[in-house]
Amino acid sequence: MLYKEIFRILGKYLKYFTIVLTIPLGVALYYDFIVSHQDYPQPSSWVSFITTIIICIILSALFSFFGEKAEGNISRRESIVLVVLIWFFSAFISALPFYFSKTLENPIDCYFEAMSGLTTTGASTMCAKAYDPSGKEIPLYNTNIHFPEKTYTYYGTIKPIKDPHTKLVVKTGIEAVSRGILFWRSFIQWLGGMGIVVLFIAILPALAVGGKFLYEMEVPGPTKETLTPRIKETASILWKLYLAATIIEIYLLIWTNEKMPLFDAFCITFSTLSTGGFGVRNESIGSYANIHTEWIVILFMILGSVNFSLYFHLVRRRLYRIYEPDFLFFLLIIVLGSLFVSLPLIGQKQILLNGAQSTYTLSSAIREGSFQAVSAQTSTGFSTANYDRWPLFSQLIMLILMFIGGMSGSTAGGIKTSRIFILYKIIAYKITSIVRPETIKKLKIGESEISPNIAMTVLVYFCIVIFFTVLGTVGMVYDGIDPDTSLGSIACMMNNIGMAFRAAGPTESFAFLPSLSKIISIFWMLLGRLEFFSLLLLFIPSFWKQQI
Repeated sequence: MLYKEIFRILGKYLKYFTIVLTIPLGVALYYDFIVSHQDYPQPSSWVSFITTIIICIILSALFSFFGEKAEGNISRRESIVLVVLIWFFSAFISALPFYFSKTLENPIDCYFEAMSGLTTTGASTMCAKAYDPSGKEIPLYNTNIHFPEKTYTYYGTIKPIKDPHTKLVVKTGIEAVSRGILFWRSFIQWLGGMGIVVLFIAILPALAVGGKFLYEMEVPGPTKETLTPRIKETASILWKLYLAATIIEIYLLIWTNEKMPLFDAFCITFSTLSTGGFGVRNESIGSYANIHTEWIVILFMILGSVNFSLYFHLVRRRLYRIYEPDFLFFLLIIVLGSLFVSLPLIGQKQILLNGAQSTYTLSSAIREGSFQAVSAQTSTGFSTANYDRWPLFSQLIMLILMFIGGMSGSTAGGIKTSRIFILYKIIAYKITSIVRPETIKKLKIGESEISPNIAMTVLVYFCIVIFFTVLGTVGMVYDGIDPDTSLGSIACMMNNIGMAFRAAGPTESFAFLPSLSKIISIFWMLLGRLEFFSLLLLFIPSFWKQQI
């Protein structure tokens, strides 16, 4: 193992990550010193970013020192280790502002929040603290309505903000968090959406050597399409497309909703296009109560879940690439999933996140059902209604969509539609070969042949998904979580979607999870984001003994 090479690149990476930290620092300084405290009474956070930057600089200097005599060559093995280390260190650095600002007091919660952001999971441990009339903090109680004999007792994580004169509470929950921290929370989702490694391949000269292996480890999906002969150029193109889509969504949100604050537009866009799902309001997207905002978010959740190479081909006027089977299959699942979630809602009780109730009409059922179906499949996790009170059939379809996910090469999580389609082709091929053994056909998707290696990898991937779904669920049940909540939470973490069910439903956070379940969640988030293989390789003894 070429450790000096790894140290050298980590040192360079953290040096550039320090520059990234100056962006939320600027936001924090603006809201802490320029904007009126009456308009934004949230606590100050600029010191926490200064402290984090200093720590990041120190770590960068240490790694650069130990990698000073590196020769500049890395192999596939070093690339795998680098990707995993970059993700772990990125989450560590990203967690520091939460801890130093005292937004979250438990280090595990800080790391959970950071890993959730970077992996675009969107699961959060932030929830409002509760106090009795004397001002003493009291525990919260969370009862699974479908499993009433199980009640979780825990404490909130976010202190409320009180008016200094009247002593009345004016902000609670997420809305009581510093603007700098909320921006950082959404911004790391945006960074993780396209991939932090892909970003630094595009801008970091140190990754020019070995960049192809790093790219392959980072980009999700069974195949890794390179748009240009040079990986660095491919990474640069992907990020330019990503940035362009970001600017367009920010503009549309402000243009269609005059009440949309610029800060909210930025954070919503970061969370939508990255299919992350962190919100800046307690009622998520439902708080805006604006149909234009909801449909723009739906559109960009879908766009974020499409293989970004298709946008490159569209720019180059290769319109025929739109008719790829994977893309058409993805759209078909979006449409069918939306219908299957929406139709059972008609005539049912409608419960919004603010507690308001009514009855679903055809239009409201399609509006909210489509939103939650797209949010589930694209692994975004935004909510506009309390879907945990919906018919079980709608919830089941949402759970299935969570596992299916978006397209390969997108920001979405899940298994990916390309793998689902390949699995279908493998099954159809096998059945045909049994019925007509004399017929010899190649296994193909459209005009592309599926190699035996890709077919085997897809089958193994499905086995791994099933194994870790069961293992993670058993682990949480062992830790005292009811089976329904455990399965929903593991599906949430492994598929990188902040949406879960039962005790972790849309009106709750993950603060109720015990420490072991939070650690399991952190590991499962990274497993899902790196699509298992990169992380699991590190646990094979032979990986450390021989060159790959």
